[in-house]
Amino acid sequence: MHVALCHDAVIPTLKYGGTERVIFWLARALIQLGHKVTLLAKEGSFVEGTQLISPPAGMKVEESVPSDVDILHLWATPNPVPKRPFVVTIEGNGRPGEKFHPNTLFVSKKHAENHGAIHYVYNGLPPEDFRSDAEREDYLVFLAKASWKVKNLTGAIAVARAVKMRLEVLGSRDWPVDFHRLLPIIRGVHYRGMVDDVEKREVLRRARGLIFPVRWDEPFGIAITESLASGCPVFGTPYGSLPEIVNDEVGVLSASSSDLINAIRKLDRFSPEKCRARVFQGFTDLDMARNYLSFYANILQTGRLSENAPTSVMTKKGFISQELLPWQ
Repeated sequence: MHVALCHDAVIPTLKYGGTERVIFWLARALIQLGHKVTLLAKEGSFVEGTQLISPPAGMKVEESVPSDVDILHLWATPNPVPKRPFVVTIEGNGRPGEKFHPNTLFVSKKHAENHGAIHYVYNGLPPEDFRSDAEREDYLVFLAKASWKVKNLTGAIAVARAVKMRLEVLGSRDWPVDFHRLLPIIRGVHYRGMVDDVEKREVLRRARGLIFPVRWDEPFGIAITESLASGCPVFGTPYGSLPEIVNDEVGVLSASSSDLINAIRKLDRFSPEKCRARVFQGFTDLDMARNYLSFYANILQTGRLSENAPTSVMTKKGFISQELLPWQ
């Protein structure tokens, strides 16, 4: 099958960019499974084994791809709708009332439900790109876009301080001229700013755990599977996709900070081996690619994901809402 992956960004990303990471991993996995991939992305993109096309501004996606492409895979609702077979993946939370094409996939079961849909594919990562050290150091990690209230950095800091463990904050805002890197550890918190993949993986492979106390319905949370692949248990809230990924062998979910504090005080009951094994239960890049290929086949055969794929509508408030889910 010849698949065109279409996203208006540079792929892969150097620092922040979950969607760009997913597309990079998916392209490599599709090629590994024997398929041909064309990448429609901004200049500067590169995925070994793909053909890169950077369409001029204003040109329709379907006019830019080779004639032998079987299906277009987009990461935004198209307007106008392509005449060629296509599928859309939505990675984030939509706006209340926002409508999505019937050929739209979401990234977790809960994410699909919140948008009035039933079809989803979990984001997958390549486990071989992540290492897990048997000997861990005595610190915790916060990995998220810290400037978003819904990611709840304040809650993560409170939990880390309560258990008297250092918190490495990855994803905090970039300071001018890397000023944050000159700052000492402030009351047990070390702000690293927007790190690249190399630094992030080095931190995760030795950490004791990830604190992920989000206060919204997390669509998926690549930080969760990246941490598990690195042997880190996850201590977070039970919102969005988290209950689908984090079971009681690899972490604890609660909207109560005291529950997470008590769980972290019993860190030794979580093994890095079990955390890493969890990724192989449906969250690898090859799992993701095979699931997408199944949906591609449905669309090529019938023109749609399934008979039960009507136009979906965002049914809950997404990120634009100022209402935060409970945390105490």
